[in-house]
Amino acid sequence: MKGPDSDTRRLILHRDAYRCLVCGRDLDASWSGYSIHHRRLRSHGGSDLNQPSNLILLCGSGTTGCHGEIHAHPDHAYQHGWLVHAWADPTTIPLLTHRHGWILLNPDGTWTPYRKDNQ
Repeated sequence: MKGPDSDTRRLILHRDAYRCLVCGRDLDASWSGYSIHHRRLRSHGGSDLNQPSNLILLCGSGTTGCHGEIHAHPDHAYQHGWLVHAWADPTTIPLLTHRHGWILLNPDGTWTPYRKDNQ
């Protein structure tokens, strides 16, 4: 499967409150200007590739908006948890969000606050 199934897509939209996690922009599910981003890239594979803990809602596409910025500036994106290395488990990598600060994404589609200074 190339991308998440429709139930997982709905879960991500709901979990992320129809907002870009990076900039906070309101996103309408009927608008084509948003995308669901794989934190550990699809090219890296893995059985959990399309799990909620590996997926975030972003404005733009892979070349525009926040999604494009992530791919254009990978070092910055890895530092903020928007990208995850191929060998890493996305459930253990915190990410910085516009609305909630640092969080961990859980496999069930929920999130947990994370104190970055407690690493």
